Amino acid sequence: MMFTRVEHQRNGLDLIKIDNDEAKIVFTNYGARIVSWKYEDNNIVLGNVVEADEFYQENPFYFGASVGRYGGRIADGKFELDNQTYQLEQNDPPSHLHGGSNGIDRHLFDYEIKDENGGYIQIIFTTTIKEADDHYPGDIKLKIIHTYDIDNRWSIEYYAESDQTTLFNPTNHVYFNLNRDNKEVDNHYFTSDKLNIHLLNDQNLPEAAATLDLVNLFNKNKIRLTEMFESENARLNEQMETYKGLDHPFSIGDELIVENSQFLLKMKTDMPNVVVFTFNDTSSWKSDMNIYKAHSGFTLETQNLPNDINLFGKDAPSILQKDQAYYSRTTYQIIEKLM
Repeated sequence: MMFTRVEHQRNGLDLIKIDNDEAKIVFTNYGARIVSWKYEDNNIVLGNVVEADEFYQENPFYFGASVGRYGGRIADGKFELDNQTYQLEQNDPPSHLHGGSNGIDRHLFDYEIKDENGGYIQIIFTTTIKEADDHYPGDIKLKIIHTYDIDNRWSIEYYAESDQTTLFNPTNHVYFNLNRDNKEVDNHYFTSDKLNIHLLNDQNLPEAAATLDLVNLFNKNKIRLTEMFESENARLNEQMETYKGLDHPFSIGDELIVENSQFLLKMKTDMPNVVVFTFNDTSSWKSDMNIYKAHSGFTLETQNLPNDINLFGKDAPSILQKDQAYYSRTTYQIIEKLM
């Protein structure tokens, strides 16, 4: 059986809580985000249920948020589209990051809950992204559907349509940690038939052709994070030293599995890349609520390659044509290992 209930906090923030026999998962209308995912007594995502109304509106780390209209960085906050140049907010100087300070992570979404006792519950979040707010071309009607089912599978679906040709590259900025008590995630293994890491330049931006095939480099497709962090390969070592961990897009195979000794986390997506960020510096948020240390979580942000508009121009996958229907889907499933 699955149950759902809504808790109203301050500042217009609602918590939508879903329970089944093994797990509890919590979403909020603020940023259409995930707040908590607890499997029995282990919370596998970073967040704050009790003080959500203060925690999410203050912190700079995008915990669990839907991000957009463009996930990742755009070089110098500038791009050209249909022979017109657009200058965006440079909120991560000199880059534009995650849609800027009026991104969808700060929207209070409308929502409805569908619970038809069919083994899953859906929360349908809707909002409008306005050109006047974020200075991209066009207004976008956006629908984000979070679905949770009895097999402990969480799916995110994005539906969008713009009244002008624009850029659209949404993602979810959930931080996972399969360990107890937020122990550093360095012990997690990443497994996929393909694990190509896109190397970053000195502005934290990927170069289109600069990749390393980690399956070939390590001669295996199951690689521990510490192996990446401590690699003696000169190119990979330079990246890890520069960024103190991962903040990198990956191209993966059909499925990505992340695991520790207790859990498997399976991810499938129709997006070409996933950005893995190992929360490398937590010090910028000066708050008593900031209990996090470096490497206390990792993201799996499924999306197109950041800055693709400046890498590929008119062929950038993130270009959304006027009145064209956008759809993408990502699924995460938690499975407890048999001991």
